[in-house]
Parts: sequence; structure tokens; C-alpha cells
Amino acid sequence: MLHRFFSVVGSVIPAILLGVVLMVVSANVLARGLFGITFHAAHDLALVAFVGVVWFGVVGAALNGQLFGVSFFSNRLPPRWRLAVQLLVHAIVIAIALAVIDAALAQIATARFTRFLALGWPKWIVSAGLLAAMAVLILVQITQAWGRLKAGREDRP
Repeated sequence: MLHRFFSVVGSVIPAILLGVVLMVVSANVLARGLFGITFHAAHDLALVAFVGVVWFGVVGAALNGQLFGVSFFSNRLPPRWRLAVQLLVHAIVIAIALAVIDAALAQIATARFTRFLALGWPKWIVSAGLLAAMAVLILVQITQAWGRLKAGREDRP
């Protein structure tokens, strides 16, 4: 159940948002090229969607063990060090995500009155997306660390 939620957040949402980026940018190019008009909201829509691709894509990368290429190095360690280093990496990623959540909260607090010009949407929604993605990233890290700890215990005699 939790893995399915992580997959939706880390794969489905970024894929949908990437589709939005492609459609909006394509529509803007066609509108300018064929009709000589501008799709004014295209920039704002593409920006919000692309930011969502990145924020939620980080969750997908973590879920697939591709976060920062850490597993490439940690998997080459001797078995007795591997688990400790992997757990340390999970703790570091959680600490970074908590710091990013703190920054996102500060951005939300200070961006309450600014809006995207063409859309009229509040700009804090970008920071709210970042906060949500980092919260899910923390859950992924905790789940993966717990799985590693359980597997590590089962390997011991």
C-alpha cells in the first residue's frame, strides 16, 4: 500500500506533469508560429509543472535507489560496512529533506502575497509542492532504512 503511494508520487505525478509541460510549451509554440498569438499563461503553467516534475521526481529516484548515485558507491563497500554507511546515508538525506522543508515553510510564509502574473495563482504553491515532496522523501528514506535493518538482522546468525 505504501509502496503504491510512493510510486504514484514519485513516478505517476512527475509523468503527468511532464506531459503538461510538453503540451503547454507545444501549444505556445504553435500559437505563436501558426496564429501569431501568445499563450500568456504558458510560461507560468510550464514553470509550475516543471518544478513539480523535479520535486516529485526526486521521490521516484529515491524509491528506485538512484538518489545521488549513493548506492553505486555503498554497494562496493565490504559487507560489514555497507549497512552502516547505507543507514548513515538515509539519515543524511532525511536531515537534508528536513532542512529543505524548513526553507519551504519560510518561503511559504514570505510569499503569501505574490502571485503568478498570468495565472493569478499564489506563488507559494511551488514551495508547498517542495514541502510535500520532501515529506514523502523522508517517508521513503525511513521505509528503506527499516527494510535494510530488517534484512541486516535476518542475515545475522
